[in-house]
Amino acid sequence: MKKVALSALAAAMISGVVSADALTLYSDPKTGQVYTTPGEGRVEMGDFIDAKTVDLQMRDMESKGSEYQEKMKKYVNVKSKAKTLEFSGTHYFGLTSNNYGSENYNGGDKSTGFELRRNYLQVKAYFNDKDYFRVTMDTTKELESSTTYATMYAKYAYLYLDEVLPYTGVEIGIAHRPWIDYEEHNSWYFRSINKVILEDKFSVAAGASGASKNVGPDVLNSADLGVNFKTKTDYFSSELGIFNGEGYHADKAANNQQNSSDLSFEWRLTGHILGNGTKVGKYKRDQDTYANISFAGLSSKNHKDNSVVVDDAAEYDRNAYWFHFVYNQPEFLIAAQYDVSKDEVQRTNAETKLKMWSVNAEVRPFQDWTVLARYDNLKTEYSNDATKNANDVGDADQFIYGIAYAYNKNVNFILSGKTVDAKDKSAFTRVDATTTTLGDALDKQSYMLTTEVKW
Repeated sequence: MKKVALSALAAAMISGVVSADALTLYSDPKTGQVYTTPGEGRVEMGDFIDAKTVDLQMRDMESKGSEYQEKMKKYVNVKSKAKTLEFSGTHYFGLTSNNYGSENYNGGDKSTGFELRRNYLQVKAYFNDKDYFRVTMDTTKELESSTTYATMYAKYAYLYLDEVLPYTGVEIGIAHRPWIDYEEHNSWYFRSINKVILEDKFSVAAGASGASKNVGPDVLNSADLGVNFKTKTDYFSSELGIFNGEGYHADKAANNQQNSSDLSFEWRLTGHILGNGTKVGKYKRDQDTYANISFAGLSSKNHKDNSVVVDDAAEYDRNAYWFHFVYNQPEFLIAAQYDVSKDEVQRTNAETKLKMWSVNAEVRPFQDWTVLARYDNLKTEYSNDATKNANDVGDADQFIYGIAYAYNKNVNFILSGKTVDAKDKSAFTRVDATTTTLGDALDKQSYMLTTEVKW
């Protein structure tokens, strides 16, 4: 280390000496005499410094080399077989106030508290300029979550190999599923305040005897064990994946493969009307103009909810598809989608179909400021239960609105609100034994103050 440091300093200091104190010499090829001035027939020999100056400079260099060594003692050596290690983080911290229930029963329940909605710590180990292994660890605690505080788990852990096929790379491991990451990086940029509609649970109501009910699609999440082929060209991009099917944080549902060899096939096909498909996922929404139209979906056999045990009668097949459009220019964004999801219970053939549509928009009236809004509509149809259909079980509207300020390139502040209007007219018993309709219990008004940090 010392020799390396001294060599670096020597190069710098000697170059400084040559430029400042050098003496240019000339020689006469015929006589061999050396001169300090140019003249007829004389050839320049180069720049020279005297031995005394070199000795003084070397002593100064050694002194500075010692100072360099002292500074280096403050750092820790990192050893890796990777060519490059890239560290990053994403953090969503917020204060949330929730008000549940309609005025029909004294305004319902209330809760206020701080949330750690996302806390990603990530490292990419690059083997060359494009191939890498990524690990993303997450600790999350939301106000309504029942999980242990700050439980850490692996959100992503996959190998990425570039150009395994023309214009196509592949993720292998706990990888991106084809849809959620696309929507969050191209049309709905505010994951810190709310999930996209397909992943969302609009509202949750606590009931008697520990029972709880929720409304919201909750069709898929963002990552799962499997492989995902990602293609990018100017006018077309796609993701084609095969996964276990229940997602990266499933509990009992993770046992799906214990009694089945069925997997989930998932896809996204996107046309880029303005020809900038190679930038998908890396757009700068306040600078770029793009227009994308997508068709996506999944076919998941032998699916299970997180609460379902292996070999349970509630195992079902899930098939879903959706269409999505987004247009963005520096001044505004508009996006819309229509989604259909159908679950068919294997042992009874009973079907539950979700039909939903969502539209969201941004307006950027001033530099660093964004006004945002979103509307979600959900309808649920039951093939063998007329009572549920009559009571509008599973039907709901959701409104999201807010204003965001980009403090700098790393920090955003967002003030937002959310209103859930649940339509369910069936009876529901609250924790305090009060009986109301489930729609009243699931009605919700939330206000959030959010800090986003990315580095």
